[in-house]
Amino acid sequence: MVPRPTVAPQEARNGAANATSKGRRSSLSSRAPTWSTSAAEDGSLLGQPWYSGNCDRHAVESALLQFQKDGAYTVRPSSEPHSSQPLTLAVLLHGRVFNIPIRQLDGGRHYALGRQGRNNEELFPSVAAMVQHYTQHPLPLVDRYSHRCQLTCLLFPTKP
Repeated sequence: MVPRPTVAPQEARNGAANATSKGRRSSLSSRAPTWSTSAAEDGSLLGQPWYSGNCDRHAVESALLQFQKDGAYTVRPSSEPHSSQPLTLAVLLHGRVFNIPIRQLDGGRHYALGRQGRNNEELFPSVAAMVQHYTQHPLPLVDRYSHRCQLTCLLFPTKP
């Protein structure tokens, strides 16, 4: 299964990736939800130019939409954090923000993108290794409604 964009309320219900149209504004606070997991406290994330540990979904989406460059991205705490899905990769492509869950597997020894159920999914030893991989290899983003697949590399690390 490939990450797919959905409408905003869907993320809270099912943890799916989602897309936001250009120009959407939010009046919500930029404070991220409180969560405690080894992924958040991992020192390899704290110093990264793409880690937005203190920002929520709306602040991240707004920053990416303002940046207006395909391939802009950041990693943020998930809106509805689960112990197995503590982070989200947010990527801008064609004026839409795709929010892709980052799953923690094997007690934090591996990480994978998207929702569970994919066969032959790519596993990474860290979130930093995952991000590095997709800076050099295209990341498939599938629109949930049109099922159109688009590819982009992670090109521009962005923080709100």
